[in-house]
Amino acid sequence: MKAANEGLAPHHCRKHVEHRARHGSYWLNTYTAAELKPYLTAATAYVRLLAANDKFISAAISATRFALEEAGPVEIATRLKGLAAAKRAKIGLARLRVAKVKPERIVSIVVAVHALAEERGHRPKEFRTVQACKAVHRLASGTGWVIYDAQGRERRSKTRAYPRSTGRVLRLMGRMLEEPCEWVIEKHLKGVLAHKQRYGRGPRKAPS
Repeated sequence: MKAANEGLAPHHCRKHVEHRARHGSYWLNTYTAAELKPYLTAATAYVRLLAANDKFISAAISATRFALEEAGPVEIATRLKGLAAAKRAKIGLARLRVAKVKPERIVSIVVAVHALAEERGHRPKEFRTVQACKAVHRLASGTGWVIYDAQGRERRSKTRAYPRSTGRVLRLMGRMLEEPCEWVIEKHLKGVLAHKQRYGRGPRKAPS
């Protein structure tokens, strides 16, 4: 990488550098939906139960809703090339808003990713940030088209365009998603993990 003038990477080959750009780690792979599912189930139930009365969770939901509302207009995936990473990250948030993804769901996903990483001992902050972004981004990442048949009837095209999921955009969008949830992660991560172990039983008392 150094010899090719593409950044300093004295201890890692191109393959590992590219792996880190996509996944947030030189070695760890992106969590699958199946791996995340039990943690998301627990986090969703936990957030739903405490949202009305816990100040940290209610603040995270409100801040996430505000971030979506202030993200600006949406641009289709095929027109993102050449835009600054910060602009593309904002468009990612706007796409979630247009898809009507609820702030509560986003908070639940972010917390679920941190719970999974915590239980597996995956400590690097960058990896958690990228994984949170990728998990949320799956909800509304592609652009589809409306087509018309010979009779003029409207149909949804099965072809979709997806922005490239790698690089600085993942880090920036991940931070935008994580920032509102920092206190929830700090105060409630153990509670979510305990809730997962109880197989559906809600927390008896919110952690102080």
